[in-house]
Amino acid sequence: MSSLVQEYDNTKRLYESLLKKSEEAQQAENLERRQKGEQFRVVDPARVPDKPFQPDIPKILLMGLVAGMACGLAGIFAREQLDRSFHDPEDIEATLGFRVLASIPRITSKAQ
Repeated sequence: MSSLVQEYDNTKRLYESLLKKSEEAQQAENLERRQKGEQFRVVDPARVPDKPFQPDIPKILLMGLVAGMACGLAGIFAREQLDRSFHDPEDIEATLGFRVLASIPRITSKAQ
């Protein structure tokens, strides 16, 4: 009787194991069916370059120099356009229409 119980337990474990594998296979098959429309294909194969890639350092430096000069000139232009202060008596007369009676001259030191 004990051998029958033992054989029954072994058969039951084997059945559960096979049932689990069957369910996993079914899930994998369902997943493949759902992803069938999402298959990818290679349109153009990759081309291997003839020589290793090297950056064009002179071209990069020239572009950096030109970009730096352009930014500097744009900054100077913006500063001049945004500066609303008066620099000499003629600016006051031209802008406000008043005659300047006196102005304080710029005093420079020996270090300047």
